[in-house]
Amino acid sequence: MSILNQHKKIFSLVQVELEKLGFSEFVYEPHFYSLDATKKFGDLTYNLTFQLLSKSISLGYVYGFILVNPVNKILKQFIPDLSDNNELITLKNHINGGKQEDFKKINEHLKTKNTGDYITAIMEHIKKIDFPFFNKYSTLEAINQEIINKVPEEDYFEWFPGVAIFKVLIIMKLRDNSKYEEYKNKRVKVYLSFVEKQPALYQDDYITFLSFLDYIDSGSYLKINEKDNMA
Repeated sequence: MSILNQHKKIFSLVQVELEKLGFSEFVYEPHFYSLDATKKFGDLTYNLTFQLLSKSISLGYVYGFILVNPVNKILKQFIPDLSDNNELITLKNHINGGKQEDFKKINEHLKTKNTGDYITAIMEHIKKIDFPFFNKYSTLEAINQEIINKVPEEDYFEWFPGVAIFKVLIIMKLRDNSKYEEYKNKRVKVYLSFVEKQPALYQDDYITFLSFLDYIDSGSYLKINEKDNMA
C-alpha cells in the first residue's frame, strides 16, 4: 500500500471519530499529508489540523484553531484573501497545541501495529489538549475577557496569528472593551514611529491601518451585520 493510501486510511478512521464529536467538514490535502476538520458553533468555527509524516503514518502534529465569523467579516474589508498567512484564524492554541513529546508517545502505539490503539491515542490527545481550548473560548466574550483582558499586550501575537493588532482591536470594539482607546492610540504611535524611520516600507500599511480605524470607529462595520440580518 502506498504511503498516500496509508494516510487516507488513518485520516478516514480519525474522521469517523471526529464525526461522533460533531465535526462535519473535512478537507484532505495529500500534498501536505494533512487533514483539516471543522465544527461550527454559532459565530465560531473550531478547526483541527492533523499532519502525518511524509514517509510514514506517524503523527507530526495536531493544531487547534478558532475562527470567529464577525471578526473575519470586518477583516475581509481590508484583507480580501484571508487564507493568506493564517489571517482566517482568529485564535490559535499556542500553549498546548503541539508538544513533540506528546506526539512521540502517540506514535509509540505504532510499534504494536494495532491501528485501533493508535487512533485512540490521537483522540485522547485532542480531548485532553484541544477540546478544553475550544470549550474555554466558546464565545467572543470569553476571548475578550480571558485573553485580551488578562494576557500581557506583548503576548497577543502568540494567540492571534497574522494581523494580530487588527484582530484584537476588532474584538475590543465588538465587545466594547474599555481598553480599546488606549490600545488603539499605542498602536498608532508605533505605526508612526515605523513610518518616520522607513516611510517607503511602512507608509502604505499605515494608511491602511488608519482606514481600518476609521471604519470601525465610524460604526461602518455594523452595516455588515445589518446585511446579514436582511438576507
